[in-house]
Amino acid sequence: MVVVPTLVVVGGFGFSTLGGFSAALVAGVIGLGWALFLGFIARRVARSESRRAALANASVFLAALGAGLMAGGSLLQQMLLSAGLGAPSTTFTIVHPPFGGSFSLFIITLNSLMEWLLMPAALFCNWHIPKRRTFIAIAAVAFYAMRLWSYIYFVPNIFEFGALPPDGPFSAEVVEQFRMWVNLSWLRFAIQDALPYLLLLLAAFIPASAIDNYRKPSGEKAVAKEAQSA
Repeated sequence: MVVVPTLVVVGGFGFSTLGGFSAALVAGVIGLGWALFLGFIARRVARSESRRAALANASVFLAALGAGLMAGGSLLQQMLLSAGLGAPSTTFTIVHPPFGGSFSLFIITLNSLMEWLLMPAALFCNWHIPKRRTFIAIAAVAFYAMRLWSYIYFVPNIFEFGALPPDGPFSAEVVEQFRMWVNLSWLRFAIQDALPYLLLLLAAFIPASAIDNYRKPSGEKAVAKEAQSA
């Protein structure tokens, strides 16, 4: 049930930057329905033991792959943005097309996949595996906390920077705001991209079918114990 309020809150904040309160309300309702739907599908598909292990593996591997691609793309973007700070004449060129448009689409697509599908699926499908659950839960907390920060600070500011003419002139105040945005983006990269990737990668190496990974209900434990004693 952790996924449900998370998607409601993050979805609401995300769409509020585009359409205000009404868009946030609609996104919150969609997030609620989507989270419940994912949870229902995960429970239905994972009824059998063998299918449950396969689903757990597939979900965490795909989440790790998505996080890795996102971390690599974000690192390249951060390096280019930081390099652009050294040349005032090209400081804002990088946030405009063709680079800004195509690269922003790449980052937005991966962030949306992680936010709405891959991370929730990894949580739902691996929650019954305590060792994996710890790594994935920490990754999810770090990722979604940074997504909220992005929607509150980074997204509104990048919209403002993108509205500026690429050739300037730029005031010292605007350049300093952009410099702070880029520097803070390094912190966001570390917590939102690099940390979840490493944690999901560690979780992927934990076997999903190992007996000690599963916690059986007390009733099942009692039946098993009686069967062994008999």
